[in-house]
Amino acid sequence: MSEPTAPHVPALPAMRRQALRHHLMTEIGRPARRSRRMLVLAPAAGVLTVVVAAGVVTQPWAPDSAPLVVAVAPGEQAGATLLLNRMADAAVARPGPSSGEGEYVYIRSRGAFAELGDGPARLQRVRDRELWIPRFEPGEGLLVEPRFDVPVAEVMRQSRLDDVTPNAALVDLPTDPDALLAKLYQEREQRGRGNSRDGAAFTAIGDVLRESLVPPATSAALYRAAAKIPGVEVVRGVTDAAGRRGIAVGHTELDKRDEWIFDERTYAYLGERSYLVADTPDGPAGTVLGTTAVLQRAVVSTLGERPQR
Repeated sequence: MSEPTAPHVPALPAMRRQALRHHLMTEIGRPARRSRRMLVLAPAAGVLTVVVAAGVVTQPWAPDSAPLVVAVAPGEQAGATLLLNRMADAAVARPGPSSGEGEYVYIRSRGAFAELGDGPARLQRVRDRELWIPRFEPGEGLLVEPRFDVPVAEVMRQSRLDDVTPNAALVDLPTDPDALLAKLYQEREQRGRGNSRDGAAFTAIGDVLRESLVPPATSAALYRAAAKIPGVEVVRGVTDAAGRRGIAVGHTELDKRDEWIFDERTYAYLGERSYLVADTPDGPAGTVLGTTAVLQRAVVSTLGERPQR
């Protein structure tokens, strides 16, 4: 069952989009009580659908949700640099798509996010989404995801997206890790608010990893830049939103740990997880705030085309 295509949705400028996301993430650690709301991670491609306003939407279909609490495993800061540099080496050896394979990047993912407010955060049901973004030039994109205003997972919303930042621009980053990290720090200083510069750099790298197709050399630079961020740590035995176990690279700030999850053998990116590491008004330590899994990335020829699974 599907719904007719929704009206065109303009994309936010990259800096504004990132500022909104950072503001939302820093709100998690604040003790003030607030009306119940939903935590939504904005996609890195510059896509905010008609049902998302500044990253927050109400969720009337959430009566069956409940807090999800995981064990807070100790992080290993000593091994983070070694792991990230190994991941960089593996990324360079992994082939990327050729320039002529197609005009759109397709990403299929799965995720669930917590409703925040009075009482413990409640994790919503895991739901799938599909995203198409232009590969080389700004243009139209497409987002297919469940509607947030009906309690039926099979009802999907198709949102046409105008003037989407192309994948090539999203991954147009320095391949020197020092230059890349300096760029991320500079962007944080230009915003002048949000989480710390180290936390902002970690978040920005995660934004690129989540919903874009990153060339091998850029992937390696991202991992090597992350290795230079103070406080990054290794967390073992982590599970993504698809139930796949892996190893994570995490960063903790404001009583919250954000993790990127990778296959422990191939170092392929699997997804993300975010949870509290201390007791807060949003729940006890271990309360999950978000979990995602990237199920497929591909290059396709036309908007709306699905690759073989």
